[in-house]
Amino acid sequence: MAKKQTDLISFPMHLPREVERLFDEMIHRPWGFCRDIRGWNPSVDLYETEDAFFLEADLPGVKAEDVKVEAENGDLVLQGWRSIETSRTDGQFHTMERSSGNFMRRIKLPASIDKNAIEAEFHDGVLHVRLPKLQGKK
Repeated sequence: MAKKQTDLISFPMHLPREVERLFDEMIHRPWGFCRDIRGWNPSVDLYETEDAFFLEADLPGVKAEDVKVEAENGDLVLQGWRSIETSRTDGQFHTMERSSGNFMRRIKLPASIDKNAIEAEFHDGVLHVRLPKLQGKK
């Protein structure tokens, strides 16, 4: 007979990621509010090579002109806006999960970057950013 899963955490897990998720839930949805109230938080990957950092962010439905990437005080800041256009004027929604609004991600960089050499490309809803490290600061 299958055991009923009542645990909040499943194993194996990545503890820092799980702790961050639990705090995010407590902070942004303390009374069980839906995600429309808190806006949305795009998923990002940040990886490092010997000479640069690379950011990849999933930004479906975001226009390139509504995204800004900056480096400030050792942080990488990704911010922007997404608007969900609804074409329905009649009928009734039964499920509405797509969120819109402002978003901001701030990620601490472990090394200094060359702010003047940042390169970005936005294609098929995915933002690709190359952030070259400062020479001599590797």
